[in-house]
Amino acid sequence: MKNIKQIVFKLLNDPDPSIRRKAAEELAHADEKAVYPLIKALKDENTAVQEAAMQSLISLGNENRFLINSGEVVTYMVIPLLREEEAYLRNTAILIIKEIGHRAPEVIYKLLKDKDSDIRKFALDLIADIKEGFDGARILPLLKDENGNVRAAAAHALGELGYKEAIPILIECLKDEEWVVFYVLQALAQLKAEEASESIGELLLSTDSLLIKAEAIDTLGKIGTEKVAAPLLKYFPVATKDEKKEIVKALIRIGIIPDGQGLKEEILSIFAEQEWEEKLIALKAVKLLNLVEAVPLIVEEAGALDPSCFDYEEKIEALQETLLSIDSEDELISMIEKNKLKYRAKAFVIKVLGKLRSKKAVPVLIKLLEDIKRDIRIASAKALGEIGDKEVLQPLIKRSTEDPDANVKKAAIEALGMIRVPEAYEPLYHLLEKEAYPDIIEAIVAALISIDQERFLKNLKSYKKEVKQALAGMTYSIDILNMLSQCEDKEVQKAAIYGLGRVATEEAIAKILEFIKSDALELKKAAILALGEANFCSDVLFQCLEDEDPWVRYYAVKSISKACAPEILMEKLIPLLDDPFPPVVIATVEALGEIGGAQVYDILASKREHPHREVKEKIEEVLQKI
Repeated sequence: MKNIKQIVFKLLNDPDPSIRRKAAEELAHADEKAVYPLIKALKDENTAVQEAAMQSLISLGNENRFLINSGEVVTYMVIPLLREEEAYLRNTAILIIKEIGHRAPEVIYKLLKDKDSDIRKFALDLIADIKEGFDGARILPLLKDENGNVRAAAAHALGELGYKEAIPILIECLKDEEWVVFYVLQALAQLKAEEASESIGELLLSTDSLLIKAEAIDTLGKIGTEKVAAPLLKYFPVATKDEKKEIVKALIRIGIIPDGQGLKEEILSIFAEQEWEEKLIALKAVKLLNLVEAVPLIVEEAGALDPSCFDYEEKIEALQETLLSIDSEDELISMIEKNKLKYRAKAFVIKVLGKLRSKKAVPVLIKLLEDIKRDIRIASAKALGEIGDKEVLQPLIKRSTEDPDANVKKAAIEALGMIRVPEAYEPLYHLLEKEAYPDIIEAIVAALISIDQERFLKNLKSYKKEVKQALAGMTYSIDILNMLSQCEDKEVQKAAIYGLGRVATEEAIAKILEFIKSDALELKKAAILALGEANFCSDVLFQCLEDEDPWVRYYAVKSISKACAPEILMEKLIPLLDDPFPPVVIATVEALGEIGGAQVYDILASKREHPHREVKEKIEEVLQKI
């Protein structure tokens, strides 16, 4: 590097702070002679210079440019800053040592014997943060230090280091002053010190400190073994209301919830009053105890949730899973029969009864098929489909043919498909002939196939094109798709070809390749897209990039971007950036943008002045994302 003396001179004397900052940065690549000047630069009046000096010291301490251990050199020379009166310098020293101290444990160990208790505490805090390279045995003596803050820091460090050999001495320290005991408890929690359970229980009963009681309960919960149940339950009768909640949460976490002692009431209280994380703990207890008394609270919570919230599905799933895990059926039916639930809560209960496949709920669910709210009718139809009782056949047929709402009709049709009762075939078949909406047609076709596939396929040639399209969109049968691909109607053929791409077997791809050669452009385009759907990267697709029809080239780009590896994409698509048809260029830019990287950036940047406005805009958009 440049003459180090000149750089140091600039660092310490140049009036321009930007030059001083640059000099500090350059010294990160120097040797041990740069350490002292950088430490002096930590007192620079300019914060940017201070920051640069700190980062350079960290860099020097972590690299091996010195003849001896650079971490020890930098740490040793930074340590005096811990005695500075100015808080900024002390904190800066701590930050530096945190980053490099793992290379200088012996230097930091010496601080544990310093006469200044603040320095001893600093050293322990550093060890707790650094962890790597430190031995808990060197810290044990400081549990007997004359200073309480040092003893507390020692306990904290032992917990952070995971030094289990300290557990017996830490148990003895439970008799120390409050602030020390607080950190001792935290350390015992980190060490999962099961053998400390009895002593912590005795502390619970003997201390007057609310802080220590709360921490002791928390510690027992974090230890989390069966041994902690006894001391927690022993204290429970004399605990405060808040302490009881914490004890119950601790017992729930370890899965031990004995009957009696008012625990059920506390569980219900936690669910009713606490935040969602605590509610989840309560739900665990509800399952462990089969706590049917919680059912109304769970339903109320489900009804109050906002479906627009990002975690709605997760919460609903947790509530539903709990009800499915306990004997909730009778209580849920009772609640819905009383008809006092708001519609979200009612819909939730209906869904759960469906998941439970509750035969008992069938009569009330049939009544709810007539509810004024369509969401309730939909939920009831779906639940009845899951329950699968033949008794619901006629009510569902009525909804599928007569309900004024298309979504209710669809739900009823899907339910009939789930139940698979032969008697439903004729009503659905006749409905198919007059239905006009594609999604309803699709639901009817799926239901008819579910009920009697052989019967449905016998009349395949006679169905209207919408039915054939719906069938092509759902079947995985090569024979059916082959048959549909021979239909006279082009839309049906296209749907069948795309269906072959979804199947993506060798036989299906061979059939698609036949259509690539078709004179009918619409079928050729469908075949190109189907190859992309099948992730089939081939020379056939590459040849389509040179087709005289611009839309064939466009669809080829789309399919190749789905089917081919990035290196092939780069090779085949880059020439298309000069295609005369703007949609082809735009599709190519999008495909290359998905690959990203410096090479793509440079290629697209060279096309920034494209004569077509929309292409220019797309290039800029993709460049910004890269």
